[in-house]
Amino acid sequence: MTDGLRRTLLMVLISWLAFAGYILGRFANDAFPTYYLFRPLIVVLPLAFVIGVVAQWRFPAYAPLAAAVAVGVLTFWATITRHWTEALLAGGALLVLILVARWREWPLPAVLRAASTAAIAFIVVFFLSGVARAVLSAEGAIAPVTATTTATGPNLYLVMLDAYPRRDTLLNDMGIDNGPFEEALAARGFDVYDDATTDRRYTDLTLMTLFTGSTEGVPLDTDFGHDYQWELRRLLSEAPLPRQARQAGYEYYVIDSPAGHVTFTAGTHIQHGGINTLEDHMLTESLLGPVVKLLLPSLPTDTLRAHFEASVASLLSLVDPDAHRLVLTHLFQPHLPFLWDAAGNPLPAPSHWPGVKLDAGQLEVMGMTLADYAASMRGDLATLNRKLLAMVDEIVARDPGAVIVLFSDHGARYSLALKETEWHHSFLAARTPGHPDLFGSDPKPTAILRTLLPTYVTR
Repeated sequence: MTDGLRRTLLMVLISWLAFAGYILGRFANDAFPTYYLFRPLIVVLPLAFVIGVVAQWRFPAYAPLAAAVAVGVLTFWATITRHWTEALLAGGALLVLILVARWREWPLPAVLRAASTAAIAFIVVFFLSGVARAVLSAEGAIAPVTATTTATGPNLYLVMLDAYPRRDTLLNDMGIDNGPFEEALAARGFDVYDDATTDRRYTDLTLMTLFTGSTEGVPLDTDFGHDYQWELRRLLSEAPLPRQARQAGYEYYVIDSPAGHVTFTAGTHIQHGGINTLEDHMLTESLLGPVVKLLLPSLPTDTLRAHFEASVASLLSLVDPDAHRLVLTHLFQPHLPFLWDAAGNPLPAPSHWPGVKLDAGQLEVMGMTLADYAASMRGDLATLNRKLLAMVDEIVARDPGAVIVLFSDHGARYSLALKETEWHHSFLAARTPGHPDLFGSDPKPTAILRTLLPTYVTR
């Protein structure tokens, strides 16, 4: 191997280590599942190769410094643009340093080589600290569950519709009449609970109340902080109600959404491709986000549509009247971004992306008017509702005795001003054969498994 090729490969490695350190840091910061790491670490390989080759070709004397600057600008582009004054000051300080070096007749190449050595040291430390944080953050094994009885009850299909609003929210706040959809569900044997609420207004906390059947020990929304998210994902994996179903002989399946902070490890998990929240957060921060928006404006929503369709297909593949299964399917709709118009045509990434994350949902954050939001919600729901009815029809056709619960984890959460009201106004419709109006006295996600299990599974 020639000396030039060896130096070039070293620059490629240094560039990749810089990208990897950034990815590992983002992973550790936001409580994502470990498998989220693999795709970003692979995707940045071509970028690292290009940056390493160009840095060694154009700036051979101080290639590490050039590579570090290139990766830093790419990954922290949004931060730089938000703090352009500080960036200009830093650039000015660098210019002053160069001028002082020339005035003092310091050999500039030697200064740049020293800076390059410092850049290598920083990148290595940055990478190793990212590895350490990622290792400490990775999920551990959870206690196994052994069936102690033979299952006899029906299959339980729970479908969580992320941010599906309550009927009164749609009608009074947005002028959308969701009555035809609810009537269609009622005609299929569903009880629709128009007074449904959630005890918590964030998905992971609502899941915790669902899996425990209680709010005891579940943080208040106002007390919930990032430092608890890793612990909460562990608690979701070890929550008692799904374990009770498994002890009663039920198989436990979870079809995950692309939201990593609510992805846990218990049961058999089914994951699908598409952009996930870690990747969205990194695209929002980096220069790659604007590039994707310019060249492939429909790529983010295309992947989310594919994820939705694959999740429904996975749910239907699990429908088996001879089985005894508890299936939780987390469909990331109608949570933003909206994916379809009323005719079912695909929508591109929203105009506020990548300046604001794809999953941002509040008007104040997105810079969207309520009228525009309502128009988009109307179109998205028109298509989503058709898909949900088709899904329900297929489940019932394959498994006539199925228990099916459609519910949302919180309201639309469309305004920061409505945290204490609309954010708690959720959707709930349930097909509970032999037990009509089963949740009539307590129409909340907290009551779903707590009520279903003794009624159908552990009786």
